[in-house]
This record gives sequence, structure tokens and C-alpha cells, in this order.
Amino acid sequence: MNVTLRDVTKDNWLDVIHLEITKEQEDYVALNSESIAESSFYSHYVNRAIYREDEVVGFIQYYQELEEGLPDEFYIAQFMVDVKYQGQGIGKIATELVINEMKKIPECKKITILYMPGHHMMRKFYSQFGFVVTEEDDEDGVVMELDVK
Repeated sequence: MNVTLRDVTKDNWLDVIHLEITKEQEDYVALNSESIAESSFYSHYVNRAIYREDEVVGFIQYYQELEEGLPDEFYIAQFMVDVKYQGQGIGKIATELVINEMKKIPECKKITILYMPGHHMMRKFYSQFGFVVTEEDDEDGVVMELDVK
């Protein structure tokens, strides 16, 4: 299976916003259209379409934590795989690819994710890459971090 990350462009953004998740996941994942719109206001946001072969099957957005005054920390703000492609290992490969991509950025020393309460399958998912829980709140969610340098 050939999984790659590609920039979100005028040629594929509609494919990205038409990706779907399950009804249950809607409480935990932002709309791709909202994430892409938000990134238009922040030049340091990175939008990556996940491809399997030549088909868009998911979306990842990350950015440097400049607003928080943490230039050596990067945050994975959005991550999803279309419901038709979940459970096939695409998310795992895409996560490995995005972690490796961020590790190549000289400023990146830590990668952070946040998942919402009730979406605890994400703890097991991110733990396999070395992320560890650093904060846990029943209302604000769970923060996990990966030291990369």
C-alpha cells in the first residue's frame, strides 16, 4: 500500500473537505473545511492530504506553537481518515510520515496532540509512536507529547 502526504492545494481541497467520518467520531474531530479555513489566517499552519495511491483518503494539519510562545513545539491539530479507509493501517502510516516530516524541521523538539474526553482509543493509537500523557482533564481533554530531539 502506497500512502503519501501531499500539500492541500486548489486541485485537491474539495476532495479533502468531502472526506467523511462516522457519526460517533463527529464529537471528536473538527470539520476539515473549518481547519483549512482557519489555516488561511496563519501562514505557519501546514495542511497535508493523505493519499493512498492517487486517492485522497485523509487529512492532517499541524503547526508550530508560535501563538503560545513555544517555537520548539509542534501541534497536530487535525487528523482523520475517511470512514471507508479506517482500519486498514493508513492512519498509522500517515502518522509515521507526519512525525518524520516534523522531525526534519530544525525547530521541532516536541510534538503535541490533544484528544477529547471519551475518545480514549486515541491514547493507545498515539502511544505506539512514543507519545505520553502529560495532562488529563475530563472537560478539556488529554494532552500527549512526543519528544523528538
